[in-house]
Amino acid sequence: MLAVQDQRRKRPSFLIPFLFEVLEVIMIWTVFAIAEASLDITQWSSISYLLALIWFFYTIHKLQKVLSRQNLHHWRQ
Repeated sequence: MLAVQDQRRKRPSFLIPFLFEVLEVIMIWTVFAIAEASLDITQWSSISYLLALIWFFYTIHKLQKVLSRQNLHHWRQ
């Protein structure tokens, strides 16, 4: 188990942050679908569009911060 964690530290994963981004976009859609009582995004109110857009840009900002921190370490063994 410890060896697996060491490999993750040496090789950054770019798949995991994008997976979380997709899941958060699905969560945004689900939350506003429940709030608007409609799965159809074209029937939502303008305030829901605005709040969903702000939330979406916030998740993009978080993704950029996570990706900027990931770098490949060249440690000596």
